[in-house]
Amino acid sequence: MRVLIIANPIVGINRDKRAVIQKIASSIIDKGGNVDITYTMKPGVGNKHSSRAALEGYDAVYAAGGDGTINDVASGLINRPTPLGIIPLGTGNGLARALGIPFETDKLLEMLLAFRTTAIDVGKISSRFFLATAGLGYDASIAYDFNLQQKSWRKLHTYFFLAVKHYFMKNSENLTLIINGKEIKRKVFALTATNTSQYGGGAIIAPQADPRSGTLIAVLIPKFNIFQAIPAVIKLFNGSINKFHGIEYYEFETMKIIREKAGLYHVDGEAFEDSATTNVKVLPHSLNIITP
Repeated sequence: MRVLIIANPIVGINRDKRAVIQKIASSIIDKGGNVDITYTMKPGVGNKHSSRAALEGYDAVYAAGGDGTINDVASGLINRPTPLGIIPLGTGNGLARALGIPFETDKLLEMLLAFRTTAIDVGKISSRFFLATAGLGYDASIAYDFNLQQKSWRKLHTYFFLAVKHYFMKNSENLTLIINGKEIKRKVFALTATNTSQYGGGAIIAPQADPRSGTLIAVLIPKFNIFQAIPAVIKLFNGSINKFHGIEYYEFETMKIIREKAGLYHVDGEAFEDSATTNVKVLPHSLNIITP
């Protein structure tokens, strides 16, 4: 087996995380395989490495890092036969949690060596792919602020601090949504398009989401008052947020989002600017991935 491991540079600096990669690589080599390791030095480079690896005949490409790194690497493998392996070494690890990827190194290695693959859906928002979630409003503001933090500060507690900060700072938006051809108008605090159930860190926004369904789910979230927000957060982490009054869910294949002005959106936690009109669609069964 010939494998390329593409890792976030922070993984290379962190001794414990680097040891995980080295253990996985050594085990594959001990079994007669070949492993190459590369570290991405800036966003948007991982997909070039993975795309080239697919063309060069690698049996698999592993992404080592958080959701942003995994998204970057996976983007070069969409609609290609080469499977993606996930080594979850990030902060939230939303995709890995949603797919049941093991975090314990020996179990993770066992899964990778078993080489069981399945095809999952991929979402596309504007010109970018997402594997777990994408969205605008509150979520995108947090993602933008989080990505501005020094890398050493990108911890879960920082994310929670920013979530509280933007709860008080962010206002709702008036949106026109065309979902599977049907128009609705809503005032929302956040709109999340989900392929899998999780944001990351154990926050389950759409328990019913299935990345093999051929559809995505739009979650429309109003701004709750403080007395509603606390129980909503509890339900977000116990997997019952879909039962909370006021949140709407729409299953879709295509969705157009029309805002009053241009603004931010995020893909798997990485924030970008977009125009006032944003298109979202599903690419069914377009990514092969190694799963338990």
